[in-house]
Amino acid sequence: MEEIIKINQNDQGEAQVSARELYQALEVKKRFSAWFETNAKQLIENEDFTGVPGGTPVVGGNGNVQYLQDYSLTVDAAKQIALMSGTEKGKQVRMYFIQVEKAWNSP
Repeated sequence: MEEIIKINQNDQGEAQVSARELYQALEVKKRFSAWFETNAKQLIENEDFTGVPGGTPVVGGNGNVQYLQDYSLTVDAAKQIALMSGTEKGKQVRMYFIQVEKAWNSP
C-alpha cells in the first residue's frame, strides 16, 4: 500500500495526521487557513484536532526557515474532511485511511 499521508502517533499513542499534509493530498486550491477554518467548524478542538506548537517548518528559497500554522488531526477527523471534500482525490484519501485501519486491526 502506497503511503499517501504520513500517520504519526502522539504522546498518548493515538494516530494523528498533519492538516497541512491532508490539505496537500486533497489538492485544495484555496488558502490553507481558509480551508481549515471552514472544515474546523465540523470538528471539536482538543478532541478531533489540536494546534501544533511552533507549526510546520518550511525552508524558503533564500534558506530562511518559516514556521507555518498546522494542526494535528485524528484519523477519523481526517477521513471526515476527505469525505466532505466531495472530490475524487478526497475519496482516494479516505480509502487510504480505511485500508491503514484495516491493516492495523488485522492480526
